[in-house]
Amino acid sequence: MGSGFVIHGKRILTNAHVVADHTFVLVRKHGSPTKYRAQVQAVGHECDLAILAVENEEFWEGVNPLELGDIPFLQEAVAVVGYPQGGDNISVTKGVVSRVEPTQYVHGATQLMAIQIDAAINPGNSGGPAIMAKKVVGVAFQNLSGAENIGYIIPVPVIKHFITGVEESGKYVGFCSLGLSCQPTENVQLRNYFQMRKDMTGVLVSKINPLSDAHKILKKDDIILAFDGVPIANDGTGKYLQFIGSFCLVFLFVVT
Repeated sequence: MGSGFVIHGKRILTNAHVVADHTFVLVRKHGSPTKYRAQVQAVGHECDLAILAVENEEFWEGVNPLELGDIPFLQEAVAVVGYPQGGDNISVTKGVVSRVEPTQYVHGATQLMAIQIDAAINPGNSGGPAIMAKKVVGVAFQNLSGAENIGYIIPVPVIKHFITGVEESGKYVGFCSLGLSCQPTENVQLRNYFQMRKDMTGVLVSKINPLSDAHKILKKDDIILAFDGVPIANDGTGKYLQFIGSFCLVFLFVVT
């Protein structure tokens, strides 16, 4: 059981883990006991998002889509809407944005940008919208196990990438990856071994996926000093990007 909300094109956006093991899906509108059959149009396990379609036109009567907004700033307040366990009516939980950074998506075991808020996200909240200024700024999808009032929402850039990919190709297209694993170069002995000058900063390529495009250009034990002109620090961070884990490059700020 989970939550969801209507987007343009008479579709419903929810979490992938809500419909991951479905045999059939039923949806109902707020305030109505009537359930309608829904079809899973697209699923992105990597980003924990899914799009549903309802053929019965009766479901869409009086329904208006929600508009996507932007990434909220730190300390801005958002309201998470959904149907968490503990009741049958809609629930609205307010929280403040406390962190925006790459986060482990539990369902897909991937690292993507996420927004941390100080509001509890419980089972049933999954797929519900996070609202600010009457626009959707995220989708509730997980909490931090063992902690109180720490929840995570999927930010709008990830949502838009998922939706746009489905609209343009008719299926989920995924997220790009360099296909390599890097390690920091903070260790003095490591820097000396690779003859790095004091003014050099960067990360060491420790592994390359042979099926990736990076395999054609880079090789193991290369030192990446900059990415598109942006210097990379010895810990793998930069002004606009961050190397994390294996086969992943995350942009900390997206300028459009």
